[in-house]
Amino acid sequence: MAEIYQAGEDPAIFAWNPASNNNDLYGGHASLILNAISATRTPESLNLPFSKDLWIWPIPSGPNGRLGLEHLMGCWSIWKFAQNKDAAQKFLADLLIAGKQATIQSQLYNFPTFTNTFPFSGIRKVAAADSHPPKGKYTVLTTIAEKYTHNIGYPGTTNAAVDEILTNSLIPNMFAQVSQGKMSAEDSVSQTKAQVNQIFAKWKERGKI
Repeated sequence: MAEIYQAGEDPAIFAWNPASNNNDLYGGHASLILNAISATRTPESLNLPFSKDLWIWPIPSGPNGRLGLEHLMGCWSIWKFAQNKDAAQKFLADLLIAGKQATIQSQLYNFPTFTNTFPFSGIRKVAAADSHPPKGKYTVLTTIAEKYTHNIGYPGTTNAAVDEILTNSLIPNMFAQVSQGKMSAEDSVSQTKAQVNQIFAKWKERGKI
C-alpha cells in the first residue's frame, strides 16, 4: 500500500471523507471508485452529461476472489427500559417485511434484509427496467449482492469489536502511517495488532462477543 501511494496517489486521500469518492469522480480526477450507487444516481438526478458514461461493476477480483463489503448496514435495537416494546417490535417487523418497497423507493440503493421479502429475481427485473443509460447497468447489483457481498468481519461474524475497529479506521491508519513515513511497516502492524487485541478483550469482558 505504501508503494502504491508513493508511486502516484494524491496526498488528499489522507483527508478523505464520505463525499470524496464521488467528488473525485465528478471532478474528472478519478476513473474508478469503490462506492455505493450514489456515485451514479446523483449525476443522473442532475442530468450531468457524463452520467451516461458511468458503469457499475463488481469489486475487482483478487487472489481469493471478489470480496466486497456492504456500503451501509442497518442495525436496530429496542432499549430494555422502553415503555412500548410490543409496538416497537411490530414496527421493526413491518419495516423489514416492507423490504420490496424500500428497495424500489431507494432506487436500488437499499436491498432487503431478508431476501424472501423481495427475491433477487424481482430485483433483477426492476434493475433491468431502469431507464437511465447505459441501459441495464444496474442489473449487476443483484450479482454483486448474491455472490460478492460479505459482512464486515468476514470470514467471521460482525460484532461490537469489529465495528469499533472499522469505525476508528484502524486498518487504513495502519497503512497511512507507513505511507507517510511516520512508522515502519513492522511497527505499524504491531501497534495496530495491540489496539485490536485491546478492543476484542474489552468486548469479551462485557460478554458481547
